Amino acid sequence: MRYQRRMKSANGSLAALVGVVLIGMTGFGVFLPIFPFLALEIGATPTATTIAMGAYSLGQLISSPFWGRLSDRIGRKPILIVGLIGGVLSYIWIAQARSVEELGAARLFGGLMAGNVGAAFAAAADLANDKTRARNMGLLGAAVGFGFIAGPALGALLIGDEPSREAFARVCYASAGLGALATLAAFALFRETLPPEARLPAGADRPRRMRMLTSRPALARFIAVMFLMIAAQALMETTFGLWADVELSWGPREVGWTLAALGVGAVLLQGGGAGAASRALGERMTLFIGLALFAAGLGGLGVTHQTATLIASLTALVIGLGLATPALNALIAVQASEHERGAVMGLSQSAGALGRVAGPLGAGLLFDLFHHAAPFVAASVIILCALFVALSEPSKDVIGASQP
Repeated sequence: MRYQRRMKSANGSLAALVGVVLIGMTGFGVFLPIFPFLALEIGATPTATTIAMGAYSLGQLISSPFWGRLSDRIGRKPILIVGLIGGVLSYIWIAQARSVEELGAARLFGGLMAGNVGAAFAAAADLANDKTRARNMGLLGAAVGFGFIAGPALGALLIGDEPSREAFARVCYASAGLGALATLAAFALFRETLPPEARLPAGADRPRRMRMLTSRPALARFIAVMFLMIAAQALMETTFGLWADVELSWGPREVGWTLAALGVGAVLLQGGGAGAASRALGERMTLFIGLALFAAGLGGLGVTHQTATLIASLTALVIGLGLATPALNALIAVQASEHERGAVMGLSQSAGALGRVAGPLGAGLLFDLFHHAAPFVAASVIILCALFVALSEPSKDVIGASQP
């Protein structure tokens, strides 16, 4: 009976967490597909546009370790709420921006305040055990994926047939409104997952990132895979709208609907398929299969000129991402002891943020100097490198198993 009560409480906390992430990521999804067109509207070049987009990830790279360590000390809920508030303020700033430099500064601020992502994944790990770890990560991934269904679709409706500066601002304010709703939901519904007795004592030495990586080969390998996977994803995401404009003569509405369709696949997989695959095949094999499909999808985008091959490529891409992402997050989470979950997930978010800095920096240059499909080809090669790293000899240094 006591075990059942614990499981019910854990499931309730997980449901609230998924709801908060869903609302917050819907707000992010509303804004994301219009950003390249907003930057072009105010006179930015493709290279400047991708750099401004990457500023968010630079902020995440700088701040994620701090937020992760702080969540180990004071709990997940305060960090989750502060990060959501920071996102609201950044959307309002973007709505008022009049130059690409101001856009970049607003994105940088949003990234610096984005402690909520690592806190959410650390909370999911708090609520997991060996059997539910991939499921919890998959459910959070599904919330992100559903945000990328509802968000871009809502953005496509709000932007209208003839995008204008006022229409772009309207989309940004919609994102801010959804972020504010997520903040209220986190405050009212989310229950703290890290009890006081499990928190890192105030006088304890803080976990050292380089010491973690050098002493735990498995963690270092999975963090490297995270960096490569997110860098490749950023290469694709930051240039997809620009590529669609050149190759298909699409505007923000078509790009928004396409990203929404990709989100459908992500939800279906991460909401149940990825967890089932991990239980049947193991998290490591699920990661391998996901990376292989991701690479194939990116390579297909690099050579496609027809609708049929575009659909096939995007299908392989979304299946690959849907399988690989929760499996990789689960493999990283199991490397953390109880007092290190925030720090380890913050380290993971830092690796992802570094990838989102490196990806956009290279994306614009590849697009401008070579060919509009060059970023997709480069991203496919990067994922093949990630697959090679993931296939290297596994280490046995699993640190801890979570309990609900």
